[in-house]
Amino acid sequence: MKIFLTVKLALLPFAAFWALLAAHHLDWAAWAGLTLSLAFNIWRAMRQELVVLELGSLALFLLLTIGADVAPEWMAANALWFSFAGLAAISFVSLIVGRPWTADYSRLAHPENASTPQFHLVNAAMSGLWGVLFAALAVCRWAGVASWITTSIVIVGALISIFGPQLAIRVILQRLRASHEEFRWLAPAFANTPEHDCDVAVVGAGIGGLTAAALLADVGLRVKVFDHHVVAGGFCHTYLRKAHHDNKPVLYRFDAGPHDFSGVWNGGPVDSLLQRLGVADRLQWKRVTHSYHLAGKRIDVPEDWRGYVRLLCEAFPDSATGLTRLFDIIHTIFEDMYSTGEGRSGIPGMPESLEAMLAFPKKHPQAFRWMDRPFDELVSAHVSDPQAVRYLNALSGYLGDGTERLTCAQMVPIFGYYFKGGYYPLGGSGHFADVLVEAIEARGGEVRLKSPVRRILVEQGRASGVVLGDGSTIRAQAVVSNADLRHTFLDLIAPDALPRDFQARVAAAEPANSAFSVHLGLDIVPDIAPATHLDAPMGVGIAVMSKLDPSAAPQGHATMTLISLVPHHDAKAWFPDQSGGDDWKQWRRSPDYEARKQAIGDSMIAAVETVIPGLSQHIVYRTDASPVTYARYDWASSGAIYGVSGRGQLRGAKSPLRNLVIAGGGNAGAGVEAVVISGAEAAEALVPGLLARKPAEAMQPVTIRVPAPA
Repeated sequence: MKIFLTVKLALLPFAAFWALLAAHHLDWAAWAGLTLSLAFNIWRAMRQELVVLELGSLALFLLLTIGADVAPEWMAANALWFSFAGLAAISFVSLIVGRPWTADYSRLAHPENASTPQFHLVNAAMSGLWGVLFAALAVCRWAGVASWITTSIVIVGALISIFGPQLAIRVILQRLRASHEEFRWLAPAFANTPEHDCDVAVVGAGIGGLTAAALLADVGLRVKVFDHHVVAGGFCHTYLRKAHHDNKPVLYRFDAGPHDFSGVWNGGPVDSLLQRLGVADRLQWKRVTHSYHLAGKRIDVPEDWRGYVRLLCEAFPDSATGLTRLFDIIHTIFEDMYSTGEGRSGIPGMPESLEAMLAFPKKHPQAFRWMDRPFDELVSAHVSDPQAVRYLNALSGYLGDGTERLTCAQMVPIFGYYFKGGYYPLGGSGHFADVLVEAIEARGGEVRLKSPVRRILVEQGRASGVVLGDGSTIRAQAVVSNADLRHTFLDLIAPDALPRDFQARVAAAEPANSAFSVHLGLDIVPDIAPATHLDAPMGVGIAVMSKLDPSAAPQGHATMTLISLVPHHDAKAWFPDQSGGDDWKQWRRSPDYEARKQAIGDSMIAAVETVIPGLSQHIVYRTDASPVTYARYDWASSGAIYGVSGRGQLRGAKSPLRNLVIAGGGNAGAGVEAVVISGAEAAEALVPGLLARKPAEAMQPVTIRVPAPA
């Protein structure tokens, strides 16, 4: 209503013009409209405001005034319809130049939403509608139709102006919500019938699958998890390796994948999951400190994110103002995004009700403005120094895709490592997976290792169980696939069970980055941060988690993992047929393959020796992992460690097959926190409202056994 009244005030020059014109005072009408319009524009200029309607009105009244002087008879007969035609022209021109005139008034009332696509869309619709109404009034006045028709048009326009924007926003938000769930089908009823071996079969014991299984078991469903590996956790597992040093046996514990967990902070998604399952006290966490050796500078990141901003400002003084403002905005967006986890077991997501969605832009304007826009756009609006930008993008490797392909909604959570901290679980990353396994088993669920799934059963368009590698069939009422997205839909499901366009889309989905890693057992404890990032002479991440958890190595020794991301187009070249297929089984035993691994591993060690001189002289144990290694142990297409690239991910947990949901990198992206969220969303898709329920009573205490080094 406020906007409607403001627009009516802006049309005051026209009201004066029409009133005097009705009294047959053309000259007075034209000059009155011109004077009032000029006064409005002077007032706007003093306020440094540019209003399209009022500028256009000034031009129109100038034209009417000239017309009244040059052709008074014609203008007297045609001025009324001509004024409406002028308003229609202003409306359509404002759309052509990309500045809908109603947006000027909406922007003054709602500045927090002014730069969002939704704001522009609503105002484009309203300006276009008014253009049509003004054009209709012009035609009616020109044709001399009955006055009740023109009055009706004005009333319709007024009603649409008052109620139209709110209605349009509701429609847009409903579509936005629907766009986050690509496939829509009713959740299964989960009737307890004897023909089913379990309620839910879970393919893959990665963190996404274990999360879904634990939450579903927590609400009383019978859950069975199947995985081909000998340990649970997917990429999130640990392994032990023996070596000899000074003629004595030594034992090192390595993490196969994650070293730095986000979402562990109080109330974060990982913490909330553990709290809900009653197992938070089974894990102890140590904060991971970071050090960047980038752009010829070294910055050790303090625990207080504001301290990190100060260090960046000192390193890049010309960008100090922009850096400070940028981090403030990112922090606000971060807090806004995670506020949506309230009432959802800490799992952020779309607001549940339309009313909450309507309130979100006002409560969280920065998040609403930026979430779906490119992160690079947000950065470039504040910081232009490319060296400073490298620090802002330093953790983008955790997401797999380059920042040019990431939205703010994808990139901002990574800054949680600065705002809330990243953590490492004592006992290794596999300890986290073990805790989830025991939570599942304590609730009557089952986790079966060395049990590969050969086929997902589909009957009448619904997932109905799995067939294992030994030929046995497990009947279930629903299936959660935590397997690689391409593996799920191209290998585990019969081709005729899926829509052809969906199959083609999955086949075209590009796997995300893979990695090459070097795992070292050292007879020294290097003097570097547990997480150190290098960009020269090559990009290498260094993880020394034994500095946080000394049980990973003998006293005076350390474990170190060197990680370098491998883009998909390079990763697939590690496979003989260049496709990333499964023809690596013989190739990985060949001398050429071993020589290639050795050469790349040597180059990574040489790069790290720029910050740890003489590192190669202290290596007691070494093993290298290529994209082929990741494909072998985790059944990942082309060895992708982050699922598929963002453009190939599913929207939402549901698949095109009823009762089949996806958990993991196929719809959530990279990182433990992301796949925990994905697993929770998969459970929610099968049991709507699950996340809003109060957690079941805490499970009975269990003992987690962590292998200790000799």
